[in-house]
Amino acid sequence: MSDNSANAASQIGIKTWMIIVPIVLIALIFMPSAVVVGAGMIPTVVARVVDTSPGKRLSITVGGFNLIGCLYFLHLIWAAGHGMGDIRPTLGDSYGWLCALVGAGVGWVVFGFMPAVVGKIADTQTALRLRSLTKDQDRLVEEWGEAVRGAYGVQEVPKVEDED
Repeated sequence: MSDNSANAASQIGIKTWMIIVPIVLIALIFMPSAVVVGAGMIPTVVARVVDTSPGKRLSITVGGFNLIGCLYFLHLIWAAGHGMGDIRPTLGDSYGWLCALVGAGVGWVVFGFMPAVVGKIADTQTALRLRSLTKDQDRLVEEWGEAVRGAYGVQEVPKVEDED
């Protein structure tokens, strides 16, 4: 192994530790909150395990909504005094679990429906662009004649109606 690759590996290790150490220290200081949020974020861990999408988009989507759902847990633990003895009653609240799991479920639904929404938006943009090009082409044909249309001009495609 060359010195450059060893330096690069050590730099990556240092950057990782510069992120991990402050997070661990904050989690130790706010231990009850960290325990409650860690338990409430279990659906995000499951999403991370089953996520095969590039960029781990499912994990990000489920994690964001799940974190919003866990805010109810945080409110309960902070209102109870933020002590270690307040963890069990907080995690025993079924409404808190409902909030956390519904948040994760919303993340799954958003992730599932996004391809259809994006596809519909792309279809609409394509239709608008085609309409604009057809208008421009018709204007040019009016001005310069049919020879402008050429072999690759926008052709009107008749719609086929479904017969049920």
